[in-house]
Amino acid sequence: MPIRKSINISKLLKNFVESQTDIKIVFLYSRQGLIISKYGRLELEGANDDEIEQVHGAITSLVETLITKVNMEYKTENFGTGSFETPDHRIIFLEAGQDAIMLCVCDYATNLNKLFPVAYLVVEKLAQLLEESFDFKYNSLEIPDLTVHDEFSLKLDQHYASEKKEPLYDSVYLTHHIKRPEKIKKLFKLIILGSAAVGKTTLVNSFLRKEQISDYRPTLGISISTQKYYIQGFKDDIISFLVYDLAGQEFFKRVRHEYYTGANCAFVVYDITRRETFDEGVDFWFADAKKMLGDIPFVLIGNKLDLEDQREVTKEEGQKKAQELRSFFIETSALENINVQDTFKLVGIGLFFQVFEDNDDDGVIKVL
Repeated sequence: MPIRKSINISKLLKNFVESQTDIKIVFLYSRQGLIISKYGRLELEGANDDEIEQVHGAITSLVETLITKVNMEYKTENFGTGSFETPDHRIIFLEAGQDAIMLCVCDYATNLNKLFPVAYLVVEKLAQLLEESFDFKYNSLEIPDLTVHDEFSLKLDQHYASEKKEPLYDSVYLTHHIKRPEKIKKLFKLIILGSAAVGKTTLVNSFLRKEQISDYRPTLGISISTQKYYIQGFKDDIISFLVYDLAGQEFFKRVRHEYYTGANCAFVVYDITRRETFDEGVDFWFADAKKMLGDIPFVLIGNKLDLEDQREVTKEEGQKKAQELRSFFIETSALENINVQDTFKLVGIGLFFQVFEDNDDDGVIKVL
């Protein structure tokens, strides 16, 4: 493997482990079971080489045996995604493109609802690095700091034993597996709300066309756009976003309700350099949409990170308010494409897997 590709993969795995406190070690394997890269928490904590080797050796032995067992159990083109349990750990695996598998060894009590969406984002980045299609102009090896409210659930923490009820490796059991619904909703309506000039249109343009937009022109009423993509391991299920960008000027507030109907998710955007946009975003835009749309996912977005030296609203204030509102929270720079792509994709991942919950007759989410 070229040195630069290997370095970038290692950096991405390191960033992933740093961002998720429950992960002990993450591996990237080839389909043939050969290790491509790995990174563990012991490296972060400064453990000595002997201790790292001892712990990694024991876990690697378990993981490689598990990989062999899973390959024998599922002789299909798609390796899929799943979660296993041992007495001490929870182990998840995900496809990372056509040629690789990412496997994470986590604390037994890890919250899969919060881990899986980020893990899917990471394997997409890994697949692009392996295929040499990763575009650093529009993408990043950093892991977005998306704050997930405590009540959010994809019901991935509900485990059910395999129908065979046979151990795949000692005390390791399959807890959930793939079952694709025949009919699945893949078109999601997303509305973008917020005061005038907070960067809503630039945010949308950065996601849709991956361009940096420096010529700002106030949205004249509403802009409707579409974007399609798929999640790693689900190439047959194309996700379509129908994005409604509502103007924030006072005049257009009067017609806003016409565009709320049918929304699957709402972004409420404010400018971190203008406190009044934060207050209006929470007190007017969020409250108004919440009253009409109910319990759809909301994402509170603090935009214009590129103007950090002019900040009036701290990140901690945004996080605290989002927890009070039971919404997600993230900060972005629409102008410099910081966290833009990842924010939309994380939301798409969450909406996609909630569809499995809605379509699964027995109420069990079976992740592919």
